[in-house]
Amino acid sequence: MIGNFRLANKFATVNSKYVYENVYFDRFNSIFKGFYLVVGKQQLDEMIQNNQVITFTKIPSTERFGSQDITQLEFFDPTLVTPDEKKIIHMLNALINTGTGYGTVTEI
Repeated sequence: MIGNFRLANKFATVNSKYVYENVYFDRFNSIFKGFYLVVGKQQLDEMIQNNQVITFTKIPSTERFGSQDITQLEFFDPTLVTPDEKKIIHMLNALINTGTGYGTVTEI
C-alpha cells in the first residue's frame, strides 16, 4: 500500500462511531472494499515517546472507491503544519509503504 496521510481537525465517516479530532488519517482501497486508518496526534505522540508500536484505528469504508462515505472532514490548515508534523506524516507514510512497524485495532 502507499500511504498518503493527512492531518485533520475533525474526521468522521458513515461507519465511525465517533467524530475524531486532531488526527492523522488515510484511506485505502482494495478491489472489493476500503478502509480508513486513523490515529490521534496526542495518542501518536505517546506511542512514540513510550517506544510502542504505532497502532491505528481501522474504520471500514462503505465504498470500493471514492470518499462519499466521509460525513465530517475539516482539514488542518496546511500553512500551520509544523516541520515536526511533516516528519510524522512522512514516518506514517513510510510505515504503510513498508508494511511493517504498525498495528491496527477495529473501532469499538
